[in-house]
Amino acid sequence: MQTTQDQSSQFEKAPHTSLPLEIDRVFDAPVSLVFAAFKTSEAIKAWWWPNGLYADRVDFDFRENGRYFINMKGAPRGGGGMTGHFEKIIDNEQIVMTDKFADVNGNAISAKQADMPGDWPDTIYITFDFENLGENRSRFHLSQSGIPNDQHKDCIQGWSESFDKLENYLRGAAGGNQHLT
Repeated sequence: MQTTQDQSSQFEKAPHTSLPLEIDRVFDAPVSLVFAAFKTSEAIKAWWWPNGLYADRVDFDFRENGRYFINMKGAPRGGGGMTGHFEKIIDNEQIVMTDKFADVNGNAISAKQADMPGDWPDTIYITFDFENLGENRSRFHLSQSGIPNDQHKDCIQGWSESFDKLENYLRGAAGGNQHLT
């Protein structure tokens, strides 16, 4: 898990007016299976985005400095999504990535261009920490900097719905219905 000192240096990149958004979750799945659900386009398509939304296109180069684009469908305003790169990857322990709003072609756009309310920075930082709690249990921690404080509630709801989908995906993967590598 990331130390408070590590997290504080990462969050210095975000506006000082926003507090980090933090979510903890425990999954009944081995940490390797949870981590694997973040590594491939196929896995991301299965669970990323909250209820009512889905990823129709995922371009993923899962390696440090690799780029990604996750397109969203199902929103009343149309498509678009998120793009960025992976800053740090430690197998089964941590993923640190940048996050920018994107148009339907994967080009970075401003929050205003994405019709997002609030004062958003150009780049958001997301850290996913993974912890092994035993053979079939894992703790997962999300830290996301740059989210305007007045948007935390909506973002927590969105991530929670995505993680509910992830939990269902992991049940299928653990039962042999999904292939994760």
